[in-house]
Amino acid sequence: MAALGGLESLIGSLPTDTKRVFTEVLRALVPFLRFGPIDIAKCENFAGYNIVSTTASDTGEFTVAHGLGRAPYRLMPQLNLNSSGMELPILRVSRPADASRIYLKASAGSTNKVFSMYIEGLLIAAVLPNVCF
Repeated sequence: MAALGGLESLIGSLPTDTKRVFTEVLRALVPFLRFGPIDIAKCENFAGYNIVSTTASDTGEFTVAHGLGRAPYRLMPQLNLNSSGMELPILRVSRPADASRIYLKASAGSTNKVFSMYIEGLLIAAVLPNVCF
């Protein structure tokens, strides 16, 4: 696995005992990282959520409540391959997300469409608000 090998190479210069522990932890965790099923809100291993919503019936702004309690910085579209009718609508961010909602507009042809997305917010920013990333 290239990603695991790359991570192991980063710890190559650590003291032998420390390197052994980190290598075992990486080998135990990395192969099992998953977003999890789309129909389960909280992701299995990541700090984000899966949300299913519907675009507005016109090209005006619509909002989606996300429940993170902080502004998300990432939205990734996703398709549930076990559900017919899911689409990847063409969306545009109409204004920055806040601690409770995402603000979007759908392009013509993408109105009134059910879609799924993964959103993620920077948890550490809530813990260390004065640190810049």
